[in-house]
Amino acid sequence: MNPLRADAPKQISDLDRAAILLLSMGEENAAGIIKKLSRNEVRALSERMAKIANFTQDNVAQILNDFFDCYRNESGVSGASRLYLERALDKAVGRKLARGMLDDIYGGALADDIRRLEWVPAELLVRFMEQEHIQMQALILAFLPADQASAVLALFPAQKHDDMLFRIANMREVSEHVIEDLRFTLERCIEYVGEQVGARVNGVQQVADIMNRYSGNKAEVMDLLKLHDTRMAEAIEDKMYDFFSLSRQTEEVLSRLLTDIPDELWVTALKGADQQLTENLLGVLPKRLAQVYRQQIDSMKPQPVRKVEAARAEIMAMVKKMIASGWNEYRLYPEETVG
Repeated sequence: MNPLRADAPKQISDLDRAAILLLSMGEENAAGIIKKLSRNEVRALSERMAKIANFTQDNVAQILNDFFDCYRNESGVSGASRLYLERALDKAVGRKLARGMLDDIYGGALADDIRRLEWVPAELLVRFMEQEHIQMQALILAFLPADQASAVLALFPAQKHDDMLFRIANMREVSEHVIEDLRFTLERCIEYVGEQVGARVNGVQQVADIMNRYSGNKAEVMDLLKLHDTRMAEAIEDKMYDFFSLSRQTEEVLSRLLTDIPDELWVTALKGADQQLTENLLGVLPKRLAQVYRQQIDSMKPQPVRKVEAARAEIMAMVKKMIASGWNEYRLYPEETVG
């Protein structure tokens, strides 16, 4: 990044001046400039913008004045934009010749598109590229910075490396229609990355939730999961100790829990609970006591979800503590029976 002005205040670094200038021009204008910077420049500027402090209004005013002084000095007849030249040269010499000339002048029409891929993790980029023909894979690698291309290549099967490198080495000039194909592929890649980055799944928790509601043979499924990965299966079982698992317990287990766990926790935890679960729990109590529970639950004013979930979590923490102390009657899934 070039200094805004050679005689600018020495106590403020060029990076600080650039950060303050970007912060002063609004999000859209700043984004237009950031798109033209390299990854390292964007990272350095972003870190500085996030941490910048202790600049007075006079400092900011001086930096802005420096910028506009510099702008006035440099803003005579400015160079034509690529779009202007492209339209003019298209009419003068034809689209293909114009594109070649402009690529030489501006460093390639794909520079900005490729620069966006610098932010994509190599693993995610490979996941997308695996869906493409090997020639397109080689083409993308050819336009990436060397260090990123090397990281991406390393994630492909070793037996493909020589073929991809051979294809890159034989590239001399890329035709117009191939450039268009590459540009289209890059757009799809950016869309794919956006979808993948936005999708976050806690797989262990999701499986635990599924298993807690699974109507089939839970024990058999868990045994099969243990064959795949014992530690993962144990993590799933640990997550399965949720409030819903109470619905699978015997009357003896529920009676023990209702006796050992304070009444006020049960009343709060059962507010808005699944009706069948509530009936199972209260069904093990004497009718008069069950009626008292129901009256307390019904008369309780609406409770914050956070408070109800906290009560349920506290109950399950007590269950785990009882299990850890040697009580082994609690079951995550029904045991097989005969007869």
